[in-house]
Amino acid sequence: MIRNEANTLIREDTGHRLLGREVVHPATGRTGTVATVLVRTAKATGRTIGRTAHMRPLDGSGREWTADPRELKLVRHLARDIPAGVR
Repeated sequence: MIRNEANTLIREDTGHRLLGREVVHPATGRTGTVATVLVRTAKATGRTIGRTAHMRPLDGSGREWTADPRELKLVRHLARDIPAGVR
């Protein structure tokens, strides 16, 4: 998807490493799945102005939110405890 704004192009970063991954947003403490990452580029220079990640919540609230993808941290699930000697 590419959108044309007055001075910027907005495109989807379909190869972003966080797409579909569970993340935590430390600034808000919320956890969610990254649904898309949009990249804003200046038309005049072709330089990237910024990126915005769009998250779907894991808490069941239904309230989606956005953040700078550089601020997001991957959720690391811990393996459940397995008694010694059990495989």
